[in-house]
Amino acid sequence: MKNNTNLNINDTLAHEYVERGKGFFNDGEVEKAFKDFTKAIFLNNEYAEAYFVKGQAHIEMYEAYEAEKCIKKYLKLVPNDAKGYWKLIDINDLTGDFDKCVYYCEKLLESDGSNASIYFKKAEFLVLLNEFRNALECFEECLKLCPDFYDALCGKASMLLSLHNKKEALEIYNKAIEVDGTKSIAYFGKSEVYMTMENSIMALRFAEIAYKIEPDNEWYKCHYTLLKNMNLDIK
Repeated sequence: MKNNTNLNINDTLAHEYVERGKGFFNDGEVEKAFKDFTKAIFLNNEYAEAYFVKGQAHIEMYEAYEAEKCIKKYLKLVPNDAKGYWKLIDINDLTGDFDKCVYYCEKLLESDGSNASIYFKKAEFLVLLNEFRNALECFEECLKLCPDFYDALCGKASMLLSLHNKKEALEIYNKAIEVDGTKSIAYFGKSEVYMTMENSIMALRFAEIAYKIEPDNEWYKCHYTLLKNMNLDIK
């Protein structure tokens, strides 16, 4: 009975240290925060939340190695927990290890294979790895689950363009515009497709729409200005 009482007291104290540490961290008192996280783990080295919160703090300090150690320990205590895998994705995204990001997306899909957001995230990392065909497949899986997912439609169209399927890329960008005509990505994408088709007039038309939607986007401004000057030279 005495041992159970001590364990309960330790759990309560560990929780209090974690909560106080979070407060210190939010107030910018980083050293005090990490001391409290460490105290919580000392009191109960199987208190999963302490490792998770400490790992998150390391991420925010760009301390990827220490963050990964904490989150992996958290996952040993709470196996296959989704938020643990999402944190490992954040960590490896931070370090540029996109192969690991893909791996952890796949771990998430093992237990949540109908989550469109995971397929979308996996596709984004495959794009960064220049695995365009695999990325296209992921975008398609995402769209099977969520047909009106604007960013996934744009991602699919971009991959089709990268794989030289210009006609279908235009069709998919058109679908994205039907889903949400107030966003700029699909208009800019259509401009890029028309550029590859050497149709500078149509490219300018859609570049202008994208630029009007997002006038502070420097890349859109540059693209639009270049096309405008090209068309003036042609005239």
